[in-house]
Amino acid sequence: MALYGKTRFETVIQPVSGKAVPVYEGEVLRITQVEGGQCVDFNCFNLHDYKEHMSVGHMRGPNFRKKKGDVVRSNPNRYNPMMAILEMSETCVTDLLGPRCSAALFEMRAGFDIHTNCQDTIAECIGEYGLTPDDVHDSFNMWMNSAWTVSGEYFSSAQRNTAREGDYVDLLALMDVLAVPAICGGGDISRSSNYWFKPIKIQIFEPSDVTTRLAQEYFREYRPKTSKGVESFRIKDI
Repeated sequence: MALYGKTRFETVIQPVSGKAVPVYEGEVLRITQVEGGQCVDFNCFNLHDYKEHMSVGHMRGPNFRKKKGDVVRSNPNRYNPMMAILEMSETCVTDLLGPRCSAALFEMRAGFDIHTNCQDTIAECIGEYGLTPDDVHDSFNMWMNSAWTVSGEYFSSAQRNTAREGDYVDLLALMDVLAVPAICGGGDISRSSNYWFKPIKIQIFEPSDVTTRLAQEYFREYRPKTSKGVESFRIKDI
């Protein structure tokens, strides 16, 4: 494990909620299972430009299962590395296929007029920073034992959640980001969280010489030369 700085922030996220937190370049965000068995949805934005955000569609290559050493990548035309996975417990099965759950999804599939869901939870979290429900994007799903068939059938909770108490994921910020971990709102009706909601803990560790160097190295290695911001185009105003 990399040598991190001291703990700058720590909180326990209770069911069913989330937390939007600024994580600055070189800092490490740790997401920990408090009881085990909890699926976590994750959104990520450039802290200084909300139009740059994580793109799970472009993270799917070369695989659907992100692992230690992989990066969280932003949407084109920027296509920047935003965070790197420094550590990941073996129990953390990751998923980039399942879309964030929403109220409409539970209404259509299960007939619920009201049900907790990731779209609404994340929207509440980012509202603290002036973002709207329209800014929520599909999630990087952690501890989600999904599966799919060769014919394309997808099962978001094919197996029971295998996360154990104390298991964690460490994400290194390669730029200043607004990170949004949230407790999945559909865990009470599926095996994605073993039919119950559990809390998760998040911590932010300040930069150290090691993490600062790693962040710079990751960014240089994974940032393509063709990455462009709005300043490179005729229409620049957001």
